[in-house]
Amino acid sequence: MATITEIKRKTRGVGYQISFMHPVTKKQVRKIVWCSKKDAIKIQKQIDLDIAFGIFNMESENQVVKGYTWSDLESKYKRFSKANKSPKTVKRESWVFIAFEEFLGTDFKIVDITNQTIELFRDHRLSLGKKPASVALEMRHLKVIFNMGIKWDYCNINPVIGVKMPKVDIIKVRFLLLDEINDLLEVIEKDGNLRFKNLVMAYLNTGARRAELLPPLFTWEDVNFKGKKILLQGKRDKKRYIPINDTLYQVLKENKSNGQEHPFEFKPSYVSHKIQKYYKLANIKGANLHSLRKTFGSLMIQKGNVELLTVSKLLGHSSISTTEKYYVDLLDENYCESVDTLVDIM
Repeated sequence: MATITEIKRKTRGVGYQISFMHPVTKKQVRKIVWCSKKDAIKIQKQIDLDIAFGIFNMESENQVVKGYTWSDLESKYKRFSKANKSPKTVKRESWVFIAFEEFLGTDFKIVDITNQTIELFRDHRLSLGKKPASVALEMRHLKVIFNMGIKWDYCNINPVIGVKMPKVDIIKVRFLLLDEINDLLEVIEKDGNLRFKNLVMAYLNTGARRAELLPPLFTWEDVNFKGKKILLQGKRDKKRYIPINDTLYQVLKENKSNGQEHPFEFKPSYVSHKIQKYYKLANIKGANLHSLRKTFGSLMIQKGNVELLTVSKLLGHSSISTTEKYYVDLLDENYCESVDTLVDIM
């Protein structure tokens, strides 16, 4: 049976030595792991199970001892990511690699990357003034990278697991009030940019992200006038259907009759630039293009008595917890109103 002993080093902190007798060579094996006690116990139990079932294999242990470096894992992961993920995700991950390398270096052995290493990286990034949400995102990317490292036998444990994420403040959603919506549409109409007004109306009535209503992602093939629904392609190629209400139906029919090659023929950069111009003319502060998407969600929650799960699916969120995170203030208000109705009932 494997035994576990706590060890301490000034330069490394707390680690654990796992000792056991090799079932084939009958020699004593000692392995030092720099991780949390919880993870060390998991390794200890796995060794005991492997020995008990006769499947103990020293190959993966020897690979770790030989020492893959961070640059080894980075090179393989980048090839994997480029072949399987969107360019946007690949670019975002490249920033994480740069940040981690600046802190760690490229020739650092993976076996030497521990919980404490990740904690120091977290604190270092926060000390540079990075937002907690940004640092938390970097750590989630690292977690995925190390999970793939385990799959490829570059390491045995994920050093991110067990490290506390930075505390992220509740996200304040900037959505437009009804008066602001009217003011925005009015200044766009006065500018004579009716095609852009139609696009803004479409964002407000679908909750789509910027690229989801623009070419090449959105074409006439994605519009089903008869079935009154559109097909949007979201993050990670996830697709979702959005019902076409009367307002959106009128907008799309108008654009179709004008002979447009695509439902909305704008470049993403133009859309972001123009909306800021019109916000300024309408004296609307603190809003951006994404605020139109948030307005769609907030109006359904506030005015439509729509279930949160439905809102989450329409927005294309990965989980309902994401929707709760962004709309927690509105939900709190709705919960209070729901409880207040008991006064009238009783």
